[in-house]
Amino acid sequence: MNDTDFHAEQMALFESFNQRLQDYAASPEGATLVELAQQFDVLAANMSQLMDEAPGLIYRLLTIAPQFAQEFPRDLLWYLGQECLHFMPDEEINLFTALDDQRRAADSSGQEFSWSEARAAAKGLQ
Repeated sequence: MNDTDFHAEQMALFESFNQRLQDYAASPEGATLVELAQQFDVLAANMSQLMDEAPGLIYRLLTIAPQFAQEFPRDLLWYLGQECLHFMPDEEINLFTALDDQRRAADSSGQEFSWSEARAAAKGLQ
């Protein structure tokens, strides 16, 4: 998996979470998150700003609505870094660091690498 593939996978995770957030904000219990959901939607429409804008938005969301912390894609927290890392325990950061090292090593040697398979194996899920 090269950097372009990895980036595309993370964009898909962001878009998927954005849709769930939009659905939640449209429901009666999500009324307090409408403005923040709109900001996520604007960002989803302009993904070139993702690395700059998303960490702050995600930090605000998970601070205001901590119930989303469990369902927010951990891979995306890692990918975006910055403030997002505050929502990851050290053990998880260590896991993602090792996975990222494996991904980069495979890319530099021209080997195939599946992030999801490596992640599952590292967590003992395979």
